[in-house]
Amino acid sequence: MIIIINIIIISSYHHHHIIIIIIIIIIIIIIIIIIIIIIIIIIIIIIIIIIIIIIIIIIIIIIIIIIIIIIIIIIIIIIVIIIVIIIIIIIIIIIIIIIIIIIIIIIIIIIIIIVVVVVVVVVALVLVLLFSLHRIISSSIVISSSSSIIVTITNNIVMVVIVVIIIISVIIIIIIVIVIVVVLLLVVVIVIIVVIVILIVNNFNNRKTYRSAHFCSEFGCYIKSF
Repeated sequence: MIIIINIIIISSYHHHHIIIIIIIIIIIIIIIIIIIIIIIIIIIIIIIIIIIIIIIIIIIIIIIIIIIIIIIIIIIIIIVIIIVIIIIIIIIIIIIIIIIIIIIIIIIIIIIIIVVVVVVVVVALVLVLLFSLHRIISSSIVISSSSSIIVTITNNIVMVVIVVIIIISVIIIIIIVIVIVVVLLLVVVIVIIVVIVILIVNNFNNRKTYRSAHFCSEFGCYIKSF
């Protein structure tokens, strides 16, 4: 620029150098315009690069957010599926236990009915035999003063035996019913305990879903659960 200004100053002393001065001025203007254009282009390029970088960063952030959302949704779906499976298993176990209890109750009721019927039939047969024996004895004895005493004694013995048999039969039936009821109650209690234990173990296993890791520092190593 100093050289150009010097040329202009030197040339200004000669009129025939006016054209050269004009050309030099035009060249200077062109150079200035070119420099301005280059600066503008550089600024535009820098702005475009900054915009592209910002767009890329925004796209990366959006992709990361989408991936995190997808992972969270997958985890939630897995947790829901596990909870549903556990609930279904618990319901199936409870239904099976209820069915088993109903079957046991039906079997026990059938056994009670069979035992009662058998005892009643046996008692009835024994009573029929005793009455038949009593009639045979009564009809075979000749009625007299001594025979009437024998008949009376026989009748008393038969009545005592009948009463004893009836009492024994009732006691046997009561004992059998009590035993069956106690067994039924024990079975129901055992089933309830098993259900409670299964639920407690299942709950304990669900809570025991943590991991342990060893961490070491200048103060020593320790275990952290998370």
